[in-house]
This record gives sequence, structure tokens and C-alpha cells, in this order.
Amino acid sequence: MSPDSALGIINHAARQDATWHLIALVAIGLVFASILFRWFTRRLERVETKMDQQNEEFVTHLKTANREMLEVISSNQQTTNRAITIMDRLESKLDRHNA
Repeated sequence: MSPDSALGIINHAARQDATWHLIALVAIGLVFASILFRWFTRRLERVETKMDQQNEEFVTHLKTANREMLEVISSNQQTTNRAITIMDRLESKLDRHNA
């Protein structure tokens, strides 16, 4: 490359306006923004998947706990009914004995 051709290239570059620089900067920005957007959406999908899994586990736990609680309540109700029956019998026997 001769000094005259190098000087011609430099002069040509100096006469260029900043339009191509702006276009290149916007293109690079769009590429970066799309990469960042994809990263955030993948991250969000992973978080949503994890939350869905935790919700399913929690709902399963609540169903199991509710079933166990209903069994306890049912057995307590049966015990209470038996105790009421025994108390009624005792009261009737005491009433007959005192009469």
C-alpha cells in the first residue's frame, strides 16, 4: 500500500458521517438486547417451573394433612359420642338409685 493510497483511505474515512456508526451501534444494541431478553425469559421459565413444582408438593402435603385431621376429628367425635352414651347411662342409673 502506498502512502498516497493510505492517505486517500484516511481522507475518505474522515469524510464519512456518523450514520454508519449509529447503525452499527443500534444493531449491536439490538443483538445484545435480544440475548439479554432470551436469558431473562429462560430464567423466568425455570423459576415458574420450580414454583409449580413447589405448589404441587405443598398442595399434596395439605391434602394429606387435611385427610389426617379429618380422621382425628372423626375418631374424636366417636369417642365423644361414646362418652356421652356412658354419661347418659350413669345418669339414668344414678336417677334410678336415688329415686
